[in-house]
Amino acid sequence: MVSIGIDKDQGLVYEGTGSYGRALWPTPIITPAKIVFESEGGLVAENSSNVFGYRFREDFYDPISRIRRGRFYLANDSQPKEWFIQSHPAMPLEVEKANKHELRKSLETFHGNPIWYKYIKDRNDQPLVLLGAGDRFTVWTIINVEAISTNEDLVTMKARSSLGFLPHIDNNKIPEAFRARVNESLNAFVDEVHRAAPISVIDRARDAASQILLAYFNLSGKAAKDLGALAKKLENEKSMTVAASAAKIIARLHARAKPVERQKREMRAIREQDAELAVQCVGTILCELGWADWA
Repeated sequence: MVSIGIDKDQGLVYEGTGSYGRALWPTPIITPAKIVFESEGGLVAENSSNVFGYRFREDFYDPISRIRRGRFYLANDSQPKEWFIQSHPAMPLEVEKANKHELRKSLETFHGNPIWYKYIKDRNDQPLVLLGAGDRFTVWTIINVEAISTNEDLVTMKARSSLGFLPHIDNNKIPEAFRARVNESLNAFVDEVHRAAPISVIDRARDAASQILLAYFNLSGKAAKDLGALAKKLENEKSMTVAASAAKIIARLHARAKPVERQKREMRAIREQDAELAVQCVGTILCELGWADWA
């Protein structure tokens, strides 16, 4: 199984088997990681001083789709370990020692650790990955795991949809029959927020809000209504005045985004701040329904 060794003093990374390693160049991003389940309680990242536990080696990252791919390594014995290594391209003066087979380094060592069997296979709950340490971490959902020729798992993850501008969503509160559709609409909405123009963000906000309220009222098929009608229906519930108002704001912004409507009523053009308001309204609706809460 492949292992990695980290030279904390120089910020360099090596790869190898046993205690023999070669330099990795460019140096990959190695991040402390923790694999957890929401059912276990609050999300607490790895301690920054812990030299054991998991490390995530990033092989690919797309900031637009918020997709990360990489491999997990685990330290399970004493640290650091002594390695015989090749000279590193960033350290040219090491060549002479390497030629004499005298180049050794004490490295924090982590061993390849497939996660499929331990965290995913035959489990009903979905694991989350916390990347970072202490209070500085991000939350990721595992979407795919591939076994590769080195006997490692190549893991594909996506940034959790509720991270940042949406509240933390409790999926168990969403009616099961609508859960998949609500999450699909929220994921499409989040993707649009990251890369689209304000009008497109408002369009997806309307779709997400509509799907959320259809789930809340248990409406489907011919009984389904548009967002304006759903907001009016929500107004009849005294405790849902704020949610109804948020839904009406999204509906009006969506109408204003249409060029014909804007010219007919001589309204100002949609700006980025309007899209930000629509985003906040989606989060407010989720919280007012009791399906989410701001972290």
